[in-house]
Amino acid sequence: MRGSDTIFVADTCIGGLSVIRSLRDSGRTDDVHFLADYAVNPLGVKDDNAIANVVRRWLALAAQRSDRLMIACNTLSIRYRQMQDALGMATGLRQVVSMVDCFEAMTRQQADRLAGKRVVILGTAFTASQLLYTDLLRAVVADARVSTVTATELERRVARFEPGRANPAASLSVEARESLANAEVVVLACTCFPLIQADLQRLYPGVSFLDPGAYCGELLAADTAARNSALHVEVTGNVVSTERVVDFAASYVGGAGDAS
Repeated sequence: MRGSDTIFVADTCIGGLSVIRSLRDSGRTDDVHFLADYAVNPLGVKDDNAIANVVRRWLALAAQRSDRLMIACNTLSIRYRQMQDALGMATGLRQVVSMVDCFEAMTRQQADRLAGKRVVILGTAFTASQLLYTDLLRAVVADARVSTVTATELERRVARFEPGRANPAASLSVEARESLANAEVVVLACTCFPLIQADLQRLYPGVSFLDPGAYCGELLAADTAARNSALHVEVTGNVVSTERVVDFAASYVGGAGDAS
């Protein structure tokens, strides 16, 4: 499936489905080709060159299937932003939107809510080690008290449907639990985390959680055709079966998904 009526959404796991649901919740009817690229998961613990190679691969895959790419992975999005000037626009793609773009849109629109607050950016190892999100947030909200914290094990459990995923505290380090307990606002800088946002909210009822993926719909060029949208699922690697991802997509996003 390739065409202007399709958005290619790529992630290293099921987390990208949280972005797709945000698209659907915003009323979008675009067809979606979703790549759950488990062959490279976990990506956030790999080196810069390995991550850069995945960026190039996703751009090439997207150009074969669509003319719009949504990079629904914070690690890849940050690395793409670092490489963007050198890459230019991939042949055949009219638009690439990343989670960095979504983070910027969220920060602009939520500036009043973030002002003067203790803000924790919750991500995997690569995302938490980079300064990009902290710098982008402080550039808009100078008085926000921003810190980052790593929750790679939590991402792993959610991504792999492992037992205990509904008990986030068991997968968080002492540092992470303390950071979240002391936060006023937590930015979910991994697309897996919105999948368990209700569980996180129960653990930390006084915290406001923000999902950058909720802003993807306003950034992606729209397909104007009014129709029932289709969701096509492609899974790589042997970590999680295609059937498991398709079944979860159908229940979480709504409507039937099919394997590609």
